[in-house]
Amino acid sequence: MENKWIYAAIGVVVIILAGWAIYNLYLSTVYPTITTIKSRGKLIVGTSLDFPPFEFVDESNAVVGLDIDIANEIAKELGVKLEIRDISFDALIIALKNNEIDLVLAGLSITAERQQVVDFSKPYFNASQAVISLAGKNIGSLQGKKIGVQTGTTGEWWVQDNLIANGTIPEANVIGYDRWPVALLALQKGDVDVLLLDEPVGRMFVKKVAGLQFNFAISTGEQYGAAVSKQSRDLLELVNKVIANLQTSGKYETMVEKWFGS
Repeated sequence: MENKWIYAAIGVVVIILAGWAIYNLYLSTVYPTITTIKSRGKLIVGTSLDFPPFEFVDESNAVVGLDIDIANEIAKELGVKLEIRDISFDALIIALKNNEIDLVLAGLSITAERQQVVDFSKPYFNASQAVISLAGKNIGSLQGKKIGVQTGTTGEWWVQDNLIANGTIPEANVIGYDRWPVALLALQKGDVDVLLLDEPVGRMFVKKVAGLQFNFAISTGEQYGAAVSKQSRDLLELVNKVIANLQTSGKYETMVEKWFGS
């Protein structure tokens, strides 16, 4: 009788271990892990290529930017090729959850709402919001202005929480755009009075696009991080390792100077 109980117990343990192995195999096929990425031979990074100097297409049609440099370092650490997928900003987290990409590097601010659905790396960039307009405009406040924002960004959320909620502007005065080139065209056509966007990108647009001016910054204390699936913990650890090594070695500072100047 005792032997039967021992055999039964062993059988239960075997079933549990087999089930756990099958579950882990399922996770490895559904969610990107270091093993599956290396087996595939490439790291798939999602971004939105309208956000200079973090990610954009340069004059030679090359995909470049600070986030792209970081992505290359992560791929190098993994020993695989890098594939960049250009995705509308408000669809990036959806693509990550659907396992279409391995991680997001897109000037993505770390927020409590986003942390509910994805895991973030350690912060690698501090940012605030800014207001830009056509040159020659006297923009001292946003009251009564028509404001262009990018859909799904912290800029859009800031407007909702700080301007619409208190009645500073009506909701109809806020127009969302999927891509910044479309928003810039709307500003140039006079469809909106200002654009509200992340400060470093706003300054870059003013520098690169004739006829724009920087009006003022809004301190929001934002920090950018790389986003991964909550099931991709080994990938998150590797991304954190790469970012930490870049920062402690001084290489990250060199990257920032490359894209922003001294």
